[in-house]
Amino acid sequence: MRQNDQNDARLFAGSKFRTLRMGSIATAAFLALSGCDTDVVNPGPIDADFLDAPESQEAITNGAGRALADALNWIAYTGGAVAREIHPSGSTGSFGITPEQQRGELNDDEVNTHWENAHRARFLVDDGLRRINALEAGEQDQEVLAQLYLWGGYSNRLLGESMCQAVIDGGAPQDYTVHLQQALTLFDQAASLGAGDVRTAAIAGRASVKAFLGDWAGAVQDAATVPTGFSYDMPYFDIGDDTQSNRIFVSTKAEPYKAHSVWGTWLEDYGKSDINPNGDPRVPFRTTEETGDASTGCCGLVPWFPEEKHNEDDSPIELSSGAEMRLLQAENALMNSDMATAVQLINELRTGAGVAPIAPASMSEAWTQFKREHAIETWLEGRRLPALRRWELNSTPGDLQPLEQVSGALDQGSHLTTRDFCFPISEAEQETNPNIT
Repeated sequence: MRQNDQNDARLFAGSKFRTLRMGSIATAAFLALSGCDTDVVNPGPIDADFLDAPESQEAITNGAGRALADALNWIAYTGGAVAREIHPSGSTGSFGITPEQQRGELNDDEVNTHWENAHRARFLVDDGLRRINALEAGEQDQEVLAQLYLWGGYSNRLLGESMCQAVIDGGAPQDYTVHLQQALTLFDQAASLGAGDVRTAAIAGRASVKAFLGDWAGAVQDAATVPTGFSYDMPYFDIGDDTQSNRIFVSTKAEPYKAHSVWGTWLEDYGKSDINPNGDPRVPFRTTEETGDASTGCCGLVPWFPEEKHNEDDSPIELSSGAEMRLLQAENALMNSDMATAVQLINELRTGAGVAPIAPASMSEAWTQFKREHAIETWLEGRRLPALRRWELNSTPGDLQPLEQVSGALDQGSHLTTRDFCFPISEAEQETNPNIT
């Protein structure tokens, strides 16, 4: 979990990522090649051959990163609602939570943008790697190439963790683990070519994928090399364009959306407020006297308690962290019945955040408190629903907090009648792909 005021300038310095603000990779490549300033008129379609020039490597990589940011924006928000990291406040418009998603359903006719954005990010990485690797060795920018491999690792992790099945470029449906295996390959390349934060992020990303695939020996080996204070973020921008801003923040702005609230989640009691007295500072939100912008199916108008973790248009979303690595090590310890080590690792994080340590009396209680700590550390980062999916698949011990459990009825508990753990193949993909029956 990363505080908002620590914007990560390490990802893209200066003009490197600002190229992405121009939109498409083609436009970015045109700017890189021509040397024009960013006030030029959009030149329209650019010949794809421009992307084969050595000067386009940075633009290609930035374009892939921008596409990943788009995909994460949508998946983290919608997945956060289904995981009950946030509670719907009634809005069902462009930045709202649909009635079906409010109940915990992820339906194929409502995930077209999620699916398209995630696969566009994957495709742009694959296409970019093909172009850059076709250059002469002396023309390749190894630092930029390492960054592209890193974006590829995260893009495939997002797909593997979030999608029910893998469909590659119009092919037949495959097991979702195809994406996770590809993520491992790309993280390996990023770790090999990269240096500094790129290399550490690649190792951390690889550890998380290994854990999802059940390679716990490899996961804890990687995790042990990542410092607890490490954080690697996906940047967003405050440029007057909602599509390049943090979608979770935009959707809860007082004007015009108020689309979700911390009210009705277990974090409402745990995080206290206003703002945070005696609550955990890692899950900040505000209490207000206002209500959401529309009636909800479960409860009518609900109190509007906006989250404060993402409190600006340019608030980043964390991709990997040392805190996540400590939790992987703790989970592995619990799997091996080593409660003492797991509690020590969890309390290292809690002490660092200034909150009381845990002292579980049993392994069952330790698992429950571990799952709660995971929710705190990964709040609103697009990682909670995948974790719930993994634990469900593996019948992992321990309970979720009551208000994140499926209540089975709209008038009870979490107001979830069900929970889909992954995003299905989109309706648009089904209608255009002849290999899907």
